[in-house]
Amino acid sequence: MLGAAGDKIIIGYDLGNAVSQISYAYLSKDSEVETLSCVAGEEHYNIPTVLCKRQGTGQWFFGREALRFSQEYPEEAVLAEGLVDLALAGEPVPIDGENYEPVALLTLFIKRSLGLLSLVSAPERIVAMMITCRKLDSLLIRVLNQTVLGLGLGYTRVYYQSYAESFYDYMLYQPRDLWAYQTALFDYREDGIYSMRMECNQRTTPIVAYVHQRIYPFCGESCLPDVSGLGGERLARLDQDLLEVVRRECEKGTVSAVYLIGESFAGEWMPQSLQYLCKGRRVFQGVNLYSKGAVYCLLDKHFGSKAGKEHVFLGGDKLKYNIGMKVLRQGEESYYALLDAGENWYESEYCCELYVRRASCINLMITPLIAGSVTSASLSLGELPQEQETEGEPGHCGLSRIRMRLYLEGEKQLCVELEDLGFGEIRPATQLTWRQRVTCGDTRPEDANVRDGAEVLVCVGDYAREPYVLPKLGVRVYCMEELCYCLKENAFLLDGSVMNDELLDFIRKDCQLSGLAQALQPLARRQGALSDFVGRIMTYVGLYDPDTVREVEETLKAGSGLSDYEKLKMQTDHLAEQKRYEEALKSYDRLLTRIRENQEMEVPALQALQADILHNKGVIHARQMLYGQAAELFYQAWKTGGEQPGHFAEYLAARRMQLPEQDYVALVAECPEQYRASLELERSLEVTERAWRDTPEYLRLARLRARRTEGELAAYCEETDRILQALKNDYRKLVGGKCKQCQGRAHDMQERGQN
Repeated sequence: MLGAAGDKIIIGYDLGNAVSQISYAYLSKDSEVETLSCVAGEEHYNIPTVLCKRQGTGQWFFGREALRFSQEYPEEAVLAEGLVDLALAGEPVPIDGENYEPVALLTLFIKRSLGLLSLVSAPERIVAMMITCRKLDSLLIRVLNQTVLGLGLGYTRVYYQSYAESFYDYMLYQPRDLWAYQTALFDYREDGIYSMRMECNQRTTPIVAYVHQRIYPFCGESCLPDVSGLGGERLARLDQDLLEVVRRECEKGTVSAVYLIGESFAGEWMPQSLQYLCKGRRVFQGVNLYSKGAVYCLLDKHFGSKAGKEHVFLGGDKLKYNIGMKVLRQGEESYYALLDAGENWYESEYCCELYVRRASCINLMITPLIAGSVTSASLSLGELPQEQETEGEPGHCGLSRIRMRLYLEGEKQLCVELEDLGFGEIRPATQLTWRQRVTCGDTRPEDANVRDGAEVLVCVGDYAREPYVLPKLGVRVYCMEELCYCLKENAFLLDGSVMNDELLDFIRKDCQLSGLAQALQPLARRQGALSDFVGRIMTYVGLYDPDTVREVEETLKAGSGLSDYEKLKMQTDHLAEQKRYEEALKSYDRLLTRIRENQEMEVPALQALQADILHNKGVIHARQMLYGQAAELFYQAWKTGGEQPGHFAEYLAARRMQLPEQDYVALVAECPEQYRASLELERSLEVTERAWRDTPEYLRLARLRARRTEGELAAYCEETDRILQALKNDYRKLVGGKCKQCQGRAHDMQERGQN
């Protein structure tokens, strides 16, 4: 079938070590598949995979022309045969006094042979090419990739597949009755008879098709295409040998059709074999099935077919496992597919970006398509660094954006590359990468006691090219996850300015979440409740659990109508509640400085706010057992806040813990007006002491004192060391390992002890 001058064309290229073929079709759903002939008007489809150079010149011949020239002018010809094997060997090929790269020779042959297509279409009309070979492995894939790169085909898509898959694709486009049962193929080559037997498992969805392959090598002389010179006895023996092969294959199941491939099957030298094959079966003979099957595969890729949608082929070069992982998608747990079974392993590749909470590994789920149990593979992330601590920033986010790329280096050899992309400007990318190999099928059972993996979250929406700057906070965010993090961590500081059209445009255009933007628009336009606006964003993204979202909403409701100072104090109070004392103290100091420099509130309100801040600083110091500093702060809070009784009571409590009893009594005597407060303090201490005596900690210390008294010094010292170490660890957590003043005091005490 001839196409119009502008028709696009697709090619199936059968690349063999001895001969090659080219079939083609115009890119149309009803297109017929044709095979190029080397001789016009004749069915000479085989192109010998050879090159010939004329000595002393730059003249090259290929295919039949190369063989003809080498036969007619042997003294001038340098023949290069078996180009595929030469390319796989990788050794330079000496020709006419020069060494040639074997891949370059193979590239030259394919380029020259593709020139034959000029009879049916222009080269620039080629939109896709499928190269099919006997068997594909990683070495041949590398050779083909180098060859295709050298061809310079522009935008032509090039694919690879094995003869077995070309056989499968050819059958998909044949009448159903031909492959209702099993279909057999016999390929007669000089080194033996290659058999393929295709069967379909109708019990699976989709229907899984297999091709069983085997080679029957010749024990003696092979049958050549020209059998005219062979005697009757020799032909009869060849026929008997062939009959033995086809009988062994056809007895393995019900065979509805048989294909005999190769020029050696031409002629009438195999009457016994044909008689056996033709009983209840349809038999076809030809030479171009593989190249045609490659074209049919491309047609199926472009247009699809009913049979193609219902079937999946699992050959030796197919991925036989579904690979995925459990993820959180907008807060809901689901399965995230990464690689699908049935794809060519050398074409299977997937790249995505995910968020992981701080953890050391990611777990993949590997599910075999045929049989076997689901297994799990752990991908190590090493130790992801904490984000850089920024002055005034509220702690660590515990999230990292990870780019993950998966591909295969063999039928079962999965490679995974991971890259830490950081967390926007909250934590910059670290350039850390991890590369791991996993052998599918050899991993541990999925329900076994595997190492806990990271909590993986699917990115919601796109990652923006340009950031959005949150009002008042000045924080730049590039995606919804970063936005949610900043809304949560700065909930104490948010106000209605967050609900603006710029944010809606960022969500709609940059993050490509038009549905969310539309749902938020009424709240922003009518200046609805800020807690509803932020809560809807956080619930949609699913970065945090519902309890955390409710906490943020309650914080926003509590902060409604408060000044910036009051919101900053609430934020710092939260740090103190989380026992992040050093961060809280620094934040209180910054807030006091701002209040004293910018007195924007009424004086009584400012005094009350400063008193509360001083009081909270005193509480932190008391928890750190720095009772002298705590007492000073409680006293300042008492004086600043209008001498409230509660602040003075806490001042007395701090002095009671700091001073010797005699000094404390003298202090109380100087404040007779606070006599009642001192009595209340003593009663409170008595109640506390009685409660302390009933605690497990007190009983433990009592037992420890008893051991010392009874002379069990080894056990006493061991237990004491354990308690002290636990107390040290707790204290380090409280101060965050950053209390330089305490560290310096400890160093001074150590030096005094040594002296």
